[in-house]
Amino acid sequence: MKLDVNQIYHNYIVRVVIFALFTFKRQIRQPNVYKISVITFTIKRLSWKINLSIITNNENISKEDGRDLILEELLNGIESDYLSIVTVKFSTPLKEVTMNIDLTDERKYEEYLYS
Repeated sequence: MKLDVNQIYHNYIVRVVIFALFTFKRQIRQPNVYKISVITFTIKRLSWKINLSIITNNENISKEDGRDLILEELLNGIESDYLSIVTVKFSTPLKEVTMNIDLTDERKYEEYLYS
């Protein structure tokens, strides 16, 4: 079995980033607070600089449309993926990574994180 240290670092960094995204997912309604929380968490847990950038769907929609979607979700129970998809870009010692994370599918990522 070949021991590749960069692959081990890569797997660890990916797991820390995914864990941070789900840890602070309650703050997703405030995208700036969410981004700062996730970035601060990863900086504290990692000894590498990974140039983490987080893109939420909140940035593509106007405030009025965002409010309407949230009100429809709360009052009428209409589900939307407006706040559930987060795009993460970062670089590890091994390669550049771009992931689209669905915050509503927590079970899928639990299997990855804890296996």
